[in-house]
Amino acid sequence: MRYTRVVIVDDEIPMLESLRLFPWQTHGFELAGEARNGREALELCRQTAPAIVVTDIVMPGMDGIRLTYALKEWNPNLQVILLTCHSDFDYIRQALVSGASDYLLKGTYSEEDLLDTLNKTRSKINKTMPAEPEVRYEISRAIRLIHERMHEPLSLTEIAQEVSLSANHFGILFRKETGEYFQDYVKKVRMDKAAELLRNSTLKVYEIAQSVGIPNYRYFTDVFCKHFHKTPREYRGI
Repeated sequence: MRYTRVVIVDDEIPMLESLRLFPWQTHGFELAGEARNGREALELCRQTAPAIVVTDIVMPGMDGIRLTYALKEWNPNLQVILLTCHSDFDYIRQALVSGASDYLLKGTYSEEDLLDTLNKTRSKINKTMPAEPEVRYEISRAIRLIHERMHEPLSLTEIAQEVSLSANHFGILFRKETGEYFQDYVKKVRMDKAAELLRNSTLKVYEIAQSVGIPNYRYFTDVFCKHFHKTPREYRGI
């Protein structure tokens, strides 16, 4: 069963403890982590790539509304459920304008209300996210492009455009499918190709560096040493 990943955010420990006790996995969700403020939550989301964030609005440093703006800029498909003590409609409207998909009133919502809101939010995700076969096709295309163009400068934004995905969304999907960050994967492909050329060709080291897209000889040698713990010449056995 594939669980929908959720991050919870609140500066009040009793509220975090209450959310933590919700039977997430029973209902097809995975609690991916928790944070005490907006800045901490933003970093946690970058590390765990959740599909849903449940966050308090009033928090020190970065409140829930500012966090929502930041999260939606980072990943437009990420869904945010806001927890608020305010029943004032104008305040709630401001929260929803920030990009939140729904809200719950603190102290009045039940476990059933939380589950219903989570399920409605998950339905929105299923409508906006590409189907799994489509995702795998786009990531496969991206990987093929990386191998074909490793001799050129490569950026996540450029490849994302090539496969018709937003940069943030592509970065999340790429890591999910490959288990690696985009730039780490590109570096690995370049180093593996460089190693192959060192073993099986008579090209000079600087020529190999150019052929794998790292024309700066000194930088290429530094990256190669960190990857293989040998200089290119040592790897070749010279």
